[in-house]
Amino acid sequence: MHKHRWNALKLELRIEPQAPLLIKSGTTSPNPALPEMQFVRTMTPQGETLFIPGSSLKGVFRSFSEKVLRTVRSDFACDLFSSKSCGKKLEKEEDTAKVYRESCRACKIYGNTRLRGRLSFTDAFPDGEVKTETRYGVAISRLTNAVAAGPFDIEVLVQGQFRTSLVLENFEIWQLGLVALTLHALNEGLVKIGFGKNRGFGEVKVNVIQAIVEMAKRSGQPQNALWGVGAFVNEEERMAYGLSPDDKLEKLPEGKESDVGIFVRRIYGPESWKNIADEAIASLKKFLEAK
Repeated sequence: MHKHRWNALKLELRIEPQAPLLIKSGTTSPNPALPEMQFVRTMTPQGETLFIPGSSLKGVFRSFSEKVLRTVRSDFACDLFSSKSCGKKLEKEEDTAKVYRESCRACKIYGNTRLRGRLSFTDAFPDGEVKTETRYGVAISRLTNAVAAGPFDIEVLVQGQFRTSLVLENFEIWQLGLVALTLHALNEGLVKIGFGKNRGFGEVKVNVIQAIVEMAKRSGQPQNALWGVGAFVNEEERMAYGLSPDDKLEKLPEGKESDVGIFVRRIYGPESWKNIADEAIASLKKFLEAK
């Protein structure tokens, strides 16, 4: 399936912390003015800056998606670190269609050692000024209830915005719904990111600035519908990859449409995306239970 490009969704996002946020650096900075537990930084053409790694965002999305999928059916998400994971189970399989078909639902969207994921993230960089502050903590002994270690200092982000984007390519409609559900959970504070989630850190708002969808041109393709990859391929490929012919989301807002050669591109604003996300989430149960 990766040999073709049937559809793609790009979401341009703005992340705004609603509570102190810390994505811990794995190294110690040579700058003695920085706290022991510091926010991750990187170098850019404009100098050193804080950022939220795309890998951190992907980890949050995958973790929540796996919980949702296991709620529907326990085998919809494998244990990546066990001998029964999809990557281990299919490590000697050469048929790419069978690798996709036999992978669990979580691996079908996020990938495994034998399958490239459908969803990719970019690093999130500050959009304007950001503000951090230093907080202090101690470790309490569970035996004596006295201070066991500390005090130690923690650098947290308390103000600012970050810009990033995610791309979902060759997707099925249920995969679109799962991404929309994760964004909804983040905005409701049900899912947090970074360090210290159980101490009040990590709540964010993720606003969709715009959604860009590209789909291969096909006759009979309405302007108010999104087609998943199952609606594009022929019957032989559907059987090989385990796809549904009814892989469509209909009665949607009509985006700003333009011709991109063999693709049609539609751009949706925040309100239109909200309507699409609501429809995709509502259709999740139907598509997840479909064989």
